[in-house]
This record gives sequence, C-alpha cells and structure tokens, in this order.
Amino acid sequence: MLSVSTYKISCELGEIETCAHRLEGSSQTNYNSGSDFFEKTSSLEKFKSNRLMELALDFSTDISNRKAASRLNRIRHETKGIGPTTFRNTIEREGEQIKACLDEKCNDVLIQNGFTENGELSERIVFKPSEAQHIDREKVEEAAAQLNIKDYKVTDYESPDVAVNVSMDDVCVKRQTDTRPRNESILQPKRVDNTIIHVQNNEGRYILNATSLLGGLKLLIGFLLHNGLLNEQIVIFADGARNIQGAVLKMLCFTNYKIILDWYHLAKKCREQLSMALKGSKIRNEFLVNLLPCLWFGNVDGAISLLRNIDHKKVKDHEKITKLIEYFERVREYIPCYALRKELGLRNSSNQGEKANDTVVASRQKHNGMSWSNEGSVAFASVAAMFCNGELNNWVHNREINFELSRKAA
Repeated sequence: MLSVSTYKISCELGEIETCAHRLEGSSQTNYNSGSDFFEKTSSLEKFKSNRLMELALDFSTDISNRKAASRLNRIRHETKGIGPTTFRNTIEREGEQIKACLDEKCNDVLIQNGFTENGELSERIVFKPSEAQHIDREKVEEAAAQLNIKDYKVTDYESPDVAVNVSMDDVCVKRQTDTRPRNESILQPKRVDNTIIHVQNNEGRYILNATSLLGGLKLLIGFLLHNGLLNEQIVIFADGARNIQGAVLKMLCFTNYKIILDWYHLAKKCREQLSMALKGSKIRNEFLVNLLPCLWFGNVDGAISLLRNIDHKKVKDHEKITKLIEYFERVREYIPCYALRKELGLRNSSNQGEKANDTVVASRQKHNGMSWSNEGSVAFASVAAMFCNGELNNWVHNREINFELSRKAA
C-alpha cells in the first residue's frame, strides 16, 4: 500500500513542503522516502538545510536568540518561521554534537598514544619531550647588554619558531535556577564556569573550551598530540591563580613546560593590595614607581625588600603587605625578566586567552538579564569556538572537526 505524508524543509529560501512516500507490505515498510531519501526527522521537526545552518550558527555567536531568529526570518521573508526557542534549541543541539565530536577525537588520540581517557600518561609509556630550543645566545647577550642586565640565563628564552604558547582562563556567566529552594545561595551555584584555552605557534592558532580546567587541559593534551606538538616546549601564560598552577602541574608534569605570570595581572595585584595596605592613593602610586620596575626586570628579591622596608607610618594594614610578600614568594618561579622578554620579541601577556574568553563566551553570554543552564552555556561556547577556529563549513557540510591549527584569526 502506498501512503503520502508531508515532509517539511526549512532552508535559506524559506519554508518548503514536499511529499514523502511510504510503501508498505503486509507486515513491514518496504520503502519510506521520508527516511530513506530525505534525512529522517521527528513528526514535528523540520529538516534544516546546510545553508540555513551556516547562517544560524554564524548569528548565534554574537547576537541574542530573539534577534538571530528575527534576522533569519527577515532574510527568508517569513512572517513566523523560526522562533527564539526553536533557534536556541537548534544551536544547543549543534553545540552538544560539536563538543561530542571533539571529545571523541580527543579520546581516540589519547588512547592511541598510550594515555588514559582522563588525559593521564600510562605507566607503561615512557614520554621523552624534545630538547627545548632557545633564542641564539648572541641575540640574548645583545639584548641584555642594551638593557644593562647582567644576571640572566639563555635557556630562559624560548625560540618563538617552535614554542607553543598557551593562554588559559576561566570565565563565569550567570546561572539559571532550575528550582526555587528556600536557601538558593547555598543549594545551587550562581555561576556557570567555562574554561577557555588559546593555543598558538608560528603555524596558527586554535581555541578550546571545556566545562572545567582539568577537562580543558585534557582537551589540550589531545589537541597537542593530534598536531604533533606535545614534544615541543609549552609556554603557559596565566594570571597566577592557584588552581591553574595545580592543574598544570598535575596534567602536564611529563612535558617540557613553563608558566609565565601575566604582567598585567601581576601589576594589577600590586595596585589592589597596596591600595588596601597604604594610606592613600598618592603614597601607593609613589611606592609603585619603585616596586613595578623591580618586577619588570624579574627582581623579586628587590620587590620583597622594598615591601619589608616600607615606612610603617605610611601603612594602614600590615597584613596586606605580608600577604603581598607571600604572593611574590609563591609565584617567584613564574616571574621572568619581562623587560628582556619584550626586547627579544617574546610574549609577556595572556591577553590572547582573555580575548578568546571575550569572543567565545563573554561577548555573547554576559549581558544584562541573561542567565544560562550548564548545558546551554557550554553548547553556545562550543559553537562560538568552532566558528572562531574556521571550522564552520567543515562542520555543517561534513559533520567533522579538523582539530588542527588554523590560520584564521581566532
């Protein structure tokens, strides 16, 4: 028996309806064009064309669901068309599939190279990173002479031609409340966390996103393995947070890595602590004139000496001074000679990671009145990262992610 049903298609030209035919035998369906010829959809779902999905995924990265749905309908001359809720559900589903694809690629490459699915190196595998390559001694000596720096090590200055620069940071957005408990602040977290990692070398760049720092580092290990970069020197730019240092030590201890404390965050930390410690902004600014140059040249001992010998009459909270000294001691090994690094053309900042945070999460999700579920936030971030990495066409048309460094500006 032959039966006919309506098959609905939503495309960049508008809404289209066509016929699907089903040929049924005595006990089974012999042919159904609604699933054998067309792509199978649920009873109420419309098939969405690739070109429409390109537009939808593009719009989702920088404007609200309501505006994106309105723009799609205007392009297609539809008075009803796609609603904001349908648009949101579509993007969330795509984001979940993108994340699942990346996780599968990461797990596959980890297992193939002797790692566990948690990103930990198996005991039976001996991993030997390549010997770190550095800037030529002559260039370092010339730069040091120009800055009148005598105490330095050539091995502290990585070659930008082979080093892998990694910036990582957490970004939080307001969380939706699933239920209304009596004490919501205790029973439910108020924020949704995303970890954004920006990877860059002289070949290109890539943005990774995950729901946690450890999950992001696992994804980073898989990405570096996939691109043949795990053997190279890894230079991590971070803001000095304890959780980042601990996670890096746990996950990347077998690699040739080093951490550089971002200069902006270091200077900001000094300003904030001294604002609370000293009597007035004038005294603070006068002290910073001497303190920041010490840190800029990597002279941590000199900075600590200045703090310990500060005039007690200028201090209103000695505990804040002690806390700042303890902070310098804790991050001492991550404070390089920023002046010499700048002279050699090396990075001192994690601003690439912060820009990636803004592009992938903050600019889309941190607006007044917005709140997000855990799944929705990471799904939209996955779509934005995919778009920034230049993977849009490959994903829409091939349902595949290259997981490779991109020349496209991320």
